[in-house]
Amino acid sequence: MSQVTLTDSDPGLARARPDRAQTAVELTGVGKTFGTGAGAVTALRGIDLRVAHGEFLCLLGASGCGKSTLLNLLSGLEEPTAGTVTVTTARPSFMFQEPALMPWLTAARNVELPLQLAGQGRSARRTRARELLELVRLDGVGEKRPHELSGGMRQRVALARALAAATSTDGGAPGLLLMDEPFAALDAITRDVLQGELLRVWEATGTTVVFVTHDVREAVRLAQRVVLLSSRPGTVVREWRVDEHGPELHDEITGRLRQVITSHAA
Repeated sequence: MSQVTLTDSDPGLARARPDRAQTAVELTGVGKTFGTGAGAVTALRGIDLRVAHGEFLCLLGASGCGKSTLLNLLSGLEEPTAGTVTVTTARPSFMFQEPALMPWLTAARNVELPLQLAGQGRSARRTRARELLELVRLDGVGEKRPHELSGGMRQRVALARALAAATSTDGGAPGLLLMDEPFAALDAITRDVLQGELLRVWEATGTTVVFVTHDVREAVRLAQRVVLLSSRPGTVVREWRVDEHGPELHDEITGRLRQVITSHAA
């Protein structure tokens, strides 16, 4: 029997930094299989994972290990075939590799869209959109459409929109931001800048972040905790708290990732 539970956080928490002792996400014995019979494919098996409120967690693994499937389970887009998934933040939101902005809407209207869909009034959502664009350093470009913006600027708009979607409309606690390799399609310099911007925004908002990547350097730079998944079916191989390791952490994680990939190929 599987279960997915999504509950709203206490609005009284406002925008204060969440208590890291509290659990934002918990997966217990989670498995996910697609299809049935001889054609069934098991993407995840026996996942036990806990993410604290306000934590920045990176999921690392080779292509096809179930990282994106795990994000889909956290968002409620998929249901587990085994185990339980519990999310206790405001509603989860996604940020993808492509910005996926509405080309006929301005930057500000793209950010407003999830607030409008959630029923927020025009004045409140315009104010919030302006605040979020300022947060991602795009003040002054709210009236521009996506084609008038660079790739990096479009991803900043996508980040502002994701933050709008992840925050409860009553001004309550920050939500859960699920990021599926959002910078992978960008050039190295733009990616480096946006990684720094993401850390700044995360510190400013206290949003819980689960960030999927196959880039060890990116994981070590961004995360407080790095979780390595095995090749399919994905299971937790090991995790590291970044602040408890020195400069050798990158090489250590890279070595373990190579072991995972080699064992799968064998």
